[in-house]
Amino acid sequence: MAFSPGGRIVDASAMQAFTSVPRPPLTPSIEGAAALADPLPFVLGGIALVALSLLRRRLLMAATVPLILLGANLTTQALKPALANPRMIELNATPSIYPGSWPSGHATASMSLALCLVLVIGPRLRPLAALLGAGYAIAVGYALVALGWHLPSDVFGGYLVAATFTFLGTAGLAALEARRPRRAARQTAAISPRVLAWTTASLLLVGGLAVVLKAPGMTESALRHPTAMAVAMGIGMLGLALTAGMAVVLRR
Repeated sequence: MAFSPGGRIVDASAMQAFTSVPRPPLTPSIEGAAALADPLPFVLGGIALVALSLLRRRLLMAATVPLILLGANLTTQALKPALANPRMIELNATPSIYPGSWPSGHATASMSLALCLVLVIGPRLRPLAALLGAGYAIAVGYALVALGWHLPSDVFGGYLVAATFTFLGTAGLAALEARRPRRAARQTAAISPRVLAWTTASLLLVGGLAVVLKAPGMTESALRHPTAMAVAMGIGMLGLALTAGMAVVLRR
């Protein structure tokens, strides 16, 4: 999608629809959502996740979380210049070039924090962590496109880089912990994956409909731009699938 001719058309169409919606009252909130993945919140979030791992006495997990976060985000920063490719699109009648924007650093940061939250949290709260993590990463992704900072494909790329490192780190952590004797732990009841998926999807749908109905001009713009709606649903579904999938994979 990021580099194919057809993908560029979809990217351009979706971004133009996102950025053309009248949103002066919403602009501060959208910018605030994007800023949640800035370097300072990212560092503070990482420290909090390590601290939570230490509170659970999971020393290997506390060491793995920084490796996941740094690995994913440094990889994204390395991929940007390596895959830099000017993508000319017609944005509000103004030619815009996005060289070196794939994958999105903010999308990588938000999704890596969301997935690591699901990793470090206890089993009882893991469904809630998946829900909150998905909402956080999806909000950042939407904001990046709405502000014109990134194309939708940049957000998809950032999510996938974060997921790759998180699942690799989780697999490595499981292998290391399997070689160490563990104390017997009382199992706690967890919400079934099906309930998690339906609850999360319902809340995201209700929230999305609320935005569409409330934002001035949003309803008309959405109906006129099915490509943008499809891309928006894709960002939401991918964010949900990654965090919910992480919760399902983890069994302890």
